[in-house]
Amino acid sequence: MASLVSGVTTACPNLDADSVKEIIDSDKTDAQINNFINMAYYATIPIADKLDDCGGSDALCQIMQVLAAHFLTMWERQAKSESVAGEWSITYLGRDGLGLDASLYGQQARVLDCSGTLAKLGLKGVLMQVANYKQLEDVTLTEEDY
Repeated sequence: MASLVSGVTTACPNLDADSVKEIIDSDKTDAQINNFINMAYYATIPIADKLDDCGGSDALCQIMQVLAAHFLTMWERQAKSESVAGEWSITYLGRDGLGLDASLYGQQARVLDCSGTLAKLGLKGVLMQVANYKQLEDVTLTEEDY
């Protein structure tokens, strides 16, 4: 049976499987949901000390709760609506997208993170410089430049 890591119980003593079930319907066991809470804890380590301007530890606990729901949603697709009237049709809760964009819970976690760290996870920075034609007249590119 999976139990919560000590960091979770120390940072957010009221965060447990029942509190996650308050925001998402699931038939997973408490032990299974504890795994998602532990994942949320590890994912929030980089932002734990950056949330002083937006609620501190309360914000951290809320972010961990919605992240656990996000991870659960990614594991177990939630049906939003079902129809049986002659045809089978299931619409799943969630959105197209990668990372935190793939669920409403992930999007909520990003919004709650005033540091912007979660929004940057998985993104690669790109540096673009624009040069005009005059600046490029004397530039000679070699094979190594490509």
